[in-house]
Amino acid sequence: MQQAWIDHDVSQCGYCQPGQIMAAVDLVRRVAAEGRAITDDDLDGIRNICRCGTYPRIRQAIRAGAERM
Repeated sequence: MQQAWIDHDVSQCGYCQPGQIMAAVDLVRRVAAEGRAITDDDLDGIRNICRCGTYPRIRQAIRAGAERM
């Protein structure tokens, strides 16, 4: 997941990054355990606030990171 964050240029100020990454890993693990793909509704459930507003890149990074996990 960390590499996906780098690949998708998510980081800006760094304020939210630890929480965002931890929430993303948890989400990917839960969805994988259920045997399904990540949906937009799943991504909407992540409530970590990003002061820089990089939400589109965060979503892209989570989907890319999920493919590697």
